[in-house]
Amino acid sequence: SSGINAEYGITMAERAAEKNKEAGEEDHHTHESNAYTILRICRIFRVTRVFKLVRRCESLLVLIRALSKTRNELVLLAAIVSVSSVFMGAIMYAVEADRGDPSNQFTSIMTSCWWSIITIATVGYGDMYPNSLMGKIVGAVTVFLALVLIALPATIIVTKF
Repeated sequence: SSGINAEYGITMAERAAEKNKEAGEEDHHTHESNAYTILRICRIFRVTRVFKLVRRCESLLVLIRALSKTRNELVLLAAIVSVSSVFMGAIMYAVEADRGDPSNQFTSIMTSCWWSIITIATVGYGDMYPNSLMGKIVGAVTVFLALVLIALPATIIVTKF
């Protein structure tokens, strides 16, 4: 009950500050605006209530234990995926960049790495795609590599359950 009242008070204070800003009134009391900022930051911590549910949910506890047992494998997976993303992005940039095509979307290694990350994560937004035959081959290799990279550690993680 007191938590709800405190949240209501914070919300009302924020609304009053926003109305003052919209009305164009200068805030002569800087410490009051700082207090509102602190209250807004405190509201963010309400999200931590979700973590209280973890203690009561046995299946989430099992998942957390399994992930903690496979911490080393997950770190290794993240490192391999990161290196693979940069490597495949650099290769794609090298293959696609110097074609002289004005519709080329691979304008830098970083944008090529974006394509590589999205491809490895198997999201495939479709915002970038290779146009040349070699680029399509590199894309196919990247997808196959992604499947192998994600499938192999998945079996290790599942065995730790």
